[in-house]
Amino acid sequence: MILGSGGAIGALGVAASIAGLRNDASGRVRIAMNQNPPTLDISRAANGINVLRPCIENVVEFMIDKDPAGDIRPGLCDWTISPDSRTIEYRVREGVLFHSGDPLTAHDIIFSHERLYGALPSYRSRCYDLDHVELVDDMTVRFHFKTQGGTYLRLRGTHVYSKAYFDRVGDEYFARHPVGTGPYRMTDFRDSEYMDLDAYEDYWGPPPPIRQVRLLFALEDMTRVAMLRSGEADVIMAVPYSMVPVLSGLGFSQARADVHPTFTVRFQLANPNTPWADRRVRLAIAHAINTDAIIHGLFGGVPKSYPGFTPIEPGYDPSLQHYKFDPQLSRRLLAEAGYPNGFKMPLIYFANNYYGSRETAEAVIFFLRRIGIEVEARGMDSAHSLSFNREYARDPKAEIVALGTGVYANYMDPVEAMRFSYGTRQPNSWYRDPDFDKLVDAALRANDDESRAAALRACTRKIHEDLQIIPLWNSVVVYMMRPGVEFQPTQRDIPLMRVKDMKLV
Repeated sequence: MILGSGGAIGALGVAASIAGLRNDASGRVRIAMNQNPPTLDISRAANGINVLRPCIENVVEFMIDKDPAGDIRPGLCDWTISPDSRTIEYRVREGVLFHSGDPLTAHDIIFSHERLYGALPSYRSRCYDLDHVELVDDMTVRFHFKTQGGTYLRLRGTHVYSKAYFDRVGDEYFARHPVGTGPYRMTDFRDSEYMDLDAYEDYWGPPPPIRQVRLLFALEDMTRVAMLRSGEADVIMAVPYSMVPVLSGLGFSQARADVHPTFTVRFQLANPNTPWADRRVRLAIAHAINTDAIIHGLFGGVPKSYPGFTPIEPGYDPSLQHYKFDPQLSRRLLAEAGYPNGFKMPLIYFANNYYGSRETAEAVIFFLRRIGIEVEARGMDSAHSLSFNREYARDPKAEIVALGTGVYANYMDPVEAMRFSYGTRQPNSWYRDPDFDKLVDAALRANDDESRAAALRACTRKIHEDLQIIPLWNSVVVYMMRPGVEFQPTQRDIPLMRVKDMKLV
């Protein structure tokens, strides 16, 4: 077995980690990540953008920065938004240089926007209300929206690339050798192995505390744990929840971030002939799953569970409660719906990106079997989730239930979470309800926080009552590190690794 037990072995593991940092010939702080980027070019990432972002955003920055709490702040641009929220004027920061030496201008903002808009569906979706972009001068650009631009602003605009660099080197070289304005330059990359980052000496912000980093791509959970204990890694992402008390007891420190997504059971309802097209069946499934047992029995109480938004988000509704665990009620509901002996149900679960998918699927299978539902489960790589959603969203013959990571709580903008994931007009949404769309439109039009929060509460109540999804637990990403490393992870986003928020003490 890779992992030993006992204080002496644990102390040896910590000592090895510290010595490893001093003796590493490269002098790099080593961070083991649970992802392997499918490409280095965001415009080509498609479904894999959330796999690329944790590493590449050390190199390529958004127009707008965010602090570790997840709130937006000026970065490459400052902004002014019109009183009606229909125009955002971005003023480019003076004196910013790309890693190629080219100065940042408003022309780069427009180039980046147009390139991503033409190639990346997820970026094109966030521009759903955009009317046109206006170049004011070399350092100023205006984005004009049909109704409101608040959502685009909260989503921080576009990643920013150099037009001059692209024009010099061409598309293929540009895609393989990314340059940005970020705190780190990429100096080496080996697919499925690592990415090396060096601090950028001309960075516009505070100098990064750590000068050299190696991001190691290690998809297996226990491999990353073993790397930390052996000294092969100084920091690891996505620590298995069961290993948190073990590693803490051995002297490693931890940091946590409340991030999206929410693990949910999600029903495809375009086919009216499936058992779960009947709300009583969906309600029976909700009452059959013991979320507390999953959280405390499988995950040591690390994750949290909210039926809607979390207390730190607009739209949080303390009156919203999970459906109570009640297997007897589940059986009665199934009988009323015409399934006293249960039925067979296919279940797709998405793996790789976030810890806990397989374990949650196994628990759901166990609970549903107790009420007579035989689950036929199959795992799928998370990188295919968006294309999978689009393929089956409107298929009237599909018989699909999915367990996976949905955009719900702890997203960068909760209004966008509702629109993108559950709006009828979205190609990846499995929810079809014109009344819900009206609630989302009200949230989009709201210009003050109170109105927006009220509209968001109405959205979550509608989803809760209709049971198109059953929220199970909210993702918490745990980082563990050797003594002498401090890290402040980013909240309310995907799990990120912003090395500029790490330091050695």
